[in-house]
Amino acid sequence: MGESKEERIERLLREGLDLYGGDEISAAILSWEKVLELDANNTEALDYLRTADRRSRPRPAKREKMASAVAALLQEARALMRQGEFASALDLLRSASGPDFSGLEFEAVVELVRSRLYRTYCERIGDLQRVPIVRSDIGSLKKFNLPADAGFLLSIVDGATSLSNLVSLSGMDAFEALRTLDGLLDAGIVELQQ
Repeated sequence: MGESKEERIERLLREGLDLYGGDEISAAILSWEKVLELDANNTEALDYLRTADRRSRPRPAKREKMASAVAALLQEARALMRQGEFASALDLLRSASGPDFSGLEFEAVVELVRSRLYRTYCERIGDLQRVPIVRSDIGSLKKFNLPADAGFLLSIVDGATSLSNLVSLSGMDAFEALRTLDGLLDAGIVELQQ
């Protein structure tokens, strides 16, 4: 006994879905077109064909777009570095997020910028045995709206502990601690005793 028209339509719809799921789009489309030969107004087949048509159209790959975005970001960061704007380059690189912004080239540029800035901070700060002191009273510090790291580092500045010990006590990466201290020096919140 042969299958009825409805059974054949159901079988062709299922076969089309199986083919589509296996990434055989062309074969799935043929299956659904056979359904339309049996029932020209079959809404399932029409819907599946619309979806398959959208999927089969050529479009730029997401990877290519992300690779282009990463390349543009790195180009902009390198331009900032050539202008001596290393802090801005680091801020730009840190603004990027996601797994695409963690490749070898990206990480190398971040480390290059950090290395250059670290030298700059060390040159500016000088001897790490120097002792920082707070220049402002607690009340006037509120106007600065300090980030948490800066607030914590400032809270352990006691006028007796050296910079090297403050870096160790902070538990922060040495680069981040010196960067934060440099920002506090720029803002005039702390100064270094001679």
